[in-house]
Amino acid sequence: MTAAQATSANFDFGRVVSNTFRVVGANLRELSIIALLLAGLPAALMGWGQAALGGALDGTGDAPNLGVGAPLFGLGVFTLMIGSVLLQAATIRVAVATLNGDKPSAFRELSRSYGVILPIIGLAIVMSFGIGLGMLLLFVPGIILAVMWIVATPVYVMERPGVFGALGRSRNLTRGHRWPIFGLSVVYFVAYFVVSAVFGGILVALAMIAGDFNGMSITSTIANALLGAVSGVVTSAGISAIYYELRMIKEGVGAAQLAAVFD
Repeated sequence: MTAAQATSANFDFGRVVSNTFRVVGANLRELSIIALLLAGLPAALMGWGQAALGGALDGTGDAPNLGVGAPLFGLGVFTLMIGSVLLQAATIRVAVATLNGDKPSAFRELSRSYGVILPIIGLAIVMSFGIGLGMLLLFVPGIILAVMWIVATPVYVMERPGVFGALGRSRNLTRGHRWPIFGLSVVYFVAYFVVSAVFGGILVALAMIAGDFNGMSITSTIANALLGAVSGVVTSAGISAIYYELRMIKEGVGAAQLAAVFD
């Protein structure tokens, strides 16, 4: 593919979805273990902390248990922040290698991702501040920034242009393809909402049958942890697939060239 052909190519919605689940399917076992540890466990800690703060776990339903709930929730937030960064970085590297036809080890790529923790946290803070401010300004600017910066993390992991360089690079890559990216993001969000609603409905139904609503809080926490782990992997793989698609259609760069950064 020439540069001119790449620039004029269309964003292939179906190919991005296919590549997303190709990455997840090819590395399901290792990514599942990593996601449960890095996203699921912190989500469970947050859920248990919230439940304890509401007095739900001990069955009293009265005064919040600050001595247990606050530390659990705080630990969950901290570990989720670190874990999400590591999960994103490792999944991005796994995705590129998988799309290149290789058989990567998610555990090995995770061990190689510790060096980007602080820069990606900084990137996430800048993005969250910008998008949050945009949301306050009539909501639409926040959505525009979210779509514009959607591949900033894989840009940083793969190209290391610096935090603000990654934001600018993401802006340039998404230019001309933001509507389909927005549409794809909406599809993923709706799918996650439907799955979450189904899980929630099943849990409520089981609690009503068993007559045990206190037990439901624990079950719900575990279910949310599992959903958090799954969504973390799929989201990271999906963003990686979008990045790969944009590099391919705009610059004619395939996974082999992207993977060369690991050599």
